[in-house]
Amino acid sequence: MPAARLFEHRFGLDVDELRVLRLIDDQPGVTFTALAQQTRFERSATSRILSRLMKAELVERAIDEHDARQFRLRATEAGKALRKRADPLSLEIKTLILSALSDVEQAQFRRTLEKLILWLNEEFQPELQRRYPDAARKSSKTRV
Repeated sequence: MPAARLFEHRFGLDVDELRVLRLIDDQPGVTFTALAQQTRFERSATSRILSRLMKAELVERAIDEHDARQFRLRATEAGKALRKRADPLSLEIKTLILSALSDVEQAQFRRTLEKLILWLNEEFQPELQRRYPDAARKSSKTRV
C-alpha cells in the first residue's frame, strides 16, 4: 500500500510499529499484556514490533515496581519526537481517505464503526462461542 510505504520512507517504521508506539506513548507504563490485547495482533507479532522499537531506542521498558514479572513500557524522548512528526501525516491521510464521503456520511460512518467496535469488544466473542462451541477450544497444532 502506498500510504504504508510513505510512513516507512519518512519515519523508518511501518504503520503497525507506529500504532504500537502511539499506544505506548498514550499510556506510559502500559504492560506488554495490555498492549498485546489492545493491538489485537498475535502476541509474537506484538513482541517483534516491541523489540524493533526498543532496538531503535524509541521505547524503553522497566520492571514493574510492584510485580517483577511485569514490564512497564514507555516511549523515549526520541519515540515521542518521532510520533509527533508522524501524527500530522496520519491525520492528513485519514482526512484524505474520508474525503470520499460527505460530512453526513462521515458522521454516519463513525457511528456505525463505533457500534461495530462496541459489539466486537463486548458481545461478539460470547455469541461466536454460543453458535460455534468449538471456537472456544484451544487450537491444536496437529491438522488432519
